Amino acid sequence: MMKKISLLAVAVLLSGWLTAQEKAAMVTDRPDQTESASIVSLKGFQIESGFSFERYNSEINNTTYNSTLVRYGLLEKIELRLGLAYLGKNVSLDGGSFDESGFAPIVVGAKFQLQEESEGLPKLAIMTTFTLPKTGASIYENKYLGADFRINGEYSLNEAMSLGGNLGVAWSGAEGGNTAVGIYTAVIGMSLSEKLGAFAELYGFLPKEGKNDHRWDAGMTYSVNEDLQLDFATGIGLSKVSPDFFISLGLSIRMP
Repeated sequence: MMKKISLLAVAVLLSGWLTAQEKAAMVTDRPDQTESASIVSLKGFQIESGFSFERYNSEINNTTYNSTLVRYGLLEKIELRLGLAYLGKNVSLDGGSFDESGFAPIVVGAKFQLQEESEGLPKLAIMTTFTLPKTGASIYENKYLGADFRINGEYSLNEAMSLGGNLGVAWSGAEGGNTAVGIYTAVIGMSLSEKLGAFAELYGFLPKEGKNDHRWDAGMTYSVNEDLQLDFATGIGLSKVSPDFFISLGLSIRMP
């Protein structure tokens, strides 16, 4: 009898240990433009990297050869963020063309979770990032400190569908255009299977000076395992000042 009780106790303890080892689903801030209201786990690292191509018009193409976002869980409700990117631009004018490339300015910041989702209330977070001056190639560097402030929200409609969105304001830090730009995003996410997800999104930029820039995109994510995700997205511009179309591919890794 004692032997049976001991075996039962071991089984219960083992079951509890395995449950404790289970990880929450990985939530990334790509490939959509909506920053999630989720933060990475305490002392956890998440690396989100990708490539994108943007055809702005018949004369200008922009390429992001690599953009990398590193997220670190500093505290239970605070994550630190570091953004790096290597960019390229191709311009064709009057029968001639030129190509330039280089590193974008370094971006640093943090995300602060305000509340978890509860009945009738969304998950909320505040995110603030800063673009450091004189840290990129001359074609891309900022003369002044750039800043981006956002409120991030998420709400589950059911087990397979959710809504998300951002509202914020940004300053580029560029010498010739360091004015406030409003930012909005609205995304609907769908779980198609245990590994496959999809989204559709409307977002835009509302400058204090100049014309508004509205865009639409959609894409998919594929979870190779609980710590590795692949993604794809494509979209079009909805305004005269928007890109004609754009496409991106990426992967995200969680450690540990």
